[in-house]
Amino acid sequence: MKWAAANSPRAIAPEDRSRQIETAIFMIPFITYAYFYQGSDQSIACRFDLLRSMIEKGVLWINDFCGFNTADIVTFHGRIYSVKAPGTSYTALIPWLIFRIGLMPLSAAHEPAYWAFVTYLTTVFTTGLLISALCVVMFRFARFLGASEGRAAGVALILGLGTIAFPYATELTGEPVAAVCVFTAFYLLATFETLPSSTRAFAAGFLAGWAVLNDYPVFLVAAAIGIYALFKLPRWTQLAAFSAGAAITVAIMLAYNWGAFGNPLFFSYQAFKLSPAENRQFPEQAVGFVGLTYPKARILWNVLVDPQRGLFFCNPVLLLSIFGVGYFARLKRWRAEFIVTVYSFVVLVLFNASYGESIVSWGGGTATGPRQIVASIPFMVLALAFLPAAWDWLLGAVGALSAAIMLMATATNPHFPYEYDNPVRDFALQQFMRGDFATNRDAFFGGGMVVDDSVAFNLGKLIGLPGPFQLWPLAVCWIFGSFDLSESLGLWGIGASRRLTQIAATMGIAAVFLLSMNQRVMQGFVGIGDHGLLGRYYVGEQCGNSAPHIVRIDRQIDFYDIASMGAMPFPSCDIWRGNLIAPATGDYEFTIDVDDSGWVTVDGTQVIHDPGLVSKPHDAGSIYLTEGPHRIEVGERNIAGGSYLHLYWKIPGTTDNLIVPAEALIPDRPGAG
Repeated sequence: MKWAAANSPRAIAPEDRSRQIETAIFMIPFITYAYFYQGSDQSIACRFDLLRSMIEKGVLWINDFCGFNTADIVTFHGRIYSVKAPGTSYTALIPWLIFRIGLMPLSAAHEPAYWAFVTYLTTVFTTGLLISALCVVMFRFARFLGASEGRAAGVALILGLGTIAFPYATELTGEPVAAVCVFTAFYLLATFETLPSSTRAFAAGFLAGWAVLNDYPVFLVAAAIGIYALFKLPRWTQLAAFSAGAAITVAIMLAYNWGAFGNPLFFSYQAFKLSPAENRQFPEQAVGFVGLTYPKARILWNVLVDPQRGLFFCNPVLLLSIFGVGYFARLKRWRAEFIVTVYSFVVLVLFNASYGESIVSWGGGTATGPRQIVASIPFMVLALAFLPAAWDWLLGAVGALSAAIMLMATATNPHFPYEYDNPVRDFALQQFMRGDFATNRDAFFGGGMVVDDSVAFNLGKLIGLPGPFQLWPLAVCWIFGSFDLSESLGLWGIGASRRLTQIAATMGIAAVFLLSMNQRVMQGFVGIGDHGLLGRYYVGEQCGNSAPHIVRIDRQIDFYDIASMGAMPFPSCDIWRGNLIAPATGDYEFTIDVDDSGWVTVDGTQVIHDPGLVSKPHDAGSIYLTEGPHRIEVGERNIAGGSYLHLYWKIPGTTDNLIVPAEALIPDRPGAG
């Protein structure tokens, strides 16, 4: 990418300036997506499993590859199939073949790294590449509908960096591919008069169909695109070309169903209802039609507003789409486009609200935001193009906030665990502020860790940068990218105003990335507390095998959830050390309630033994203590999922089990062993 632009947008020809703007709009997201590798997830793994089965075995069932990496499967007639639409595996076929063969020498030297880089590069040149191209489509579409260059560029980058399209562009899932296809089909038809041809009509039809092949629910939008084509394509030959493009994808879908299930009209999700004894992992999928009933107010709230997965909570900038729709509705010239746009995101939101009560269903499992409505995101963003110019500062500010949230989610782990009611605040933000990036330890096809303590990585982690500094190269790209794009758009102004704007933009971007220095900055204040215990929080099943992720003084060992325990990625192991002040001489009983297991040692004596890698939520032990200080160590091990820990004692002469108070605890200092 050419980062250095001319001093004025008038210094270059309009067509060159437009090309430079579009290059920046493409490259900023693409470099960003390529910076991250997320490791394995169940909805992604089944797609890679299907890829390997088709290429290596020549079959559509995935028995040989899905034994440990995914639950997104159905068993039918004794064979195991990916439950997901097959289109994403087809879309990634060529990149997979190129990198699978090209990286083969790495396989013998380091097999875990081999599979990591094959899946990483396949993802970058599938979803990453496609969503980056979609940002350019968004820019062109907004310009066509009358938006200024600055507004069009702004909404394009909001799509790429300020919505849930960002984290899903770093994973091989069907929803972002469907989003690209169905929105581009809409664009090709809306702008058909600018370059009419049967080839363009064919491409629109093929893309609308291919979207459904990647994500079945997008059929609801693709059908609207088909109706829209009846109004936009003036000749029967062009309508025939559109229909032929769509028909090809229908044929591929029917052929897949026939080859896999012996019935061209049988879809994978039907197996949950037709073969419930074999497919028990998602019982809600057997309710209604493949898990769907009718839109429910509570689920609608969860999908849009609730902090756990709510779209507007993750992407507050999309709240402005509601107002954008109001301004869009006033433009009679674009009435058909308005109807398609609003219908496309409303129907997918209502569809998502028709799932069952389980977050696995309506929330898309461990996900950033409601994964199933990613295909609706471009339509919501398009509505932002119609906000008046007076809204620019608000749009920019809320868009920047949304981009910061999405950066935190993508950089840490976009698979928000179920244990967090507010994962943006309690999971992503906590980990981001201590520079705890790329924490996923799950691999697609087995093997050990790829980088330090994780399978996931970012490019900074890959080259060995310390945690808080791993995203700084990306920060430099964002700063220079914003300079290049703003120069091309002529947004800086002149003179002192220009310099102040440039400084403000640089500081704004840098401030987000500098949040990762929070723990380094605060580390000097760790030893200030006079009461409590010094806690060291480690990643891994054993304490002390690596440097602690968190070092802090906790006033009491009284944690109700994993968020209060630092949002550590599991498995994790924590130790608190210091002195216990016994108020009297006699027998003391110590009790712990813990998830998953814990131990207590006083003066070197194991009062509560460490049970190892098991779940033991309650344990107790007694020891005789003299009045005064005694060395105490408390440990906790979280094998998986959520975590909590409560330390109680029963002092001599009492019958009550009470939380050990802060006044009875004197912490070690950070330098102590």
